[in-house]
Amino acid sequence: MYTMEQAEQLATEFLRRLSADWDHEVALFPDEDCKAQKGEFFYFAFQSAKYIETRDKKYFLYGPCQFAVHSVTGECRLLSIHESFAINPFDGR
Repeated sequence: MYTMEQAEQLATEFLRRLSADWDHEVALFPDEDCKAQKGEFFYFAFQSAKYIETRDKKYFLYGPCQFAVHSVTGECRLLSIHESFAINPFDGR
């Protein structure tokens, strides 16, 4: 079983691979309220790296941008917008 810290490392690697050919550099939100565990999954939010650095809305990508890491297998998957709202892992951040 993975800890939050280990899941975050898996999430960082997953995001790096996922976004390798995207036009924008993206990163995990470092804020604790953008990380959660519900049931068997850890949830993380990501956004444009420039937005995270500056919080300037002109760099904001579509959102919510979230994905899940299974706490036992470590499998990562991107959540759809509908799933993100239905699961609401960050309690309406």
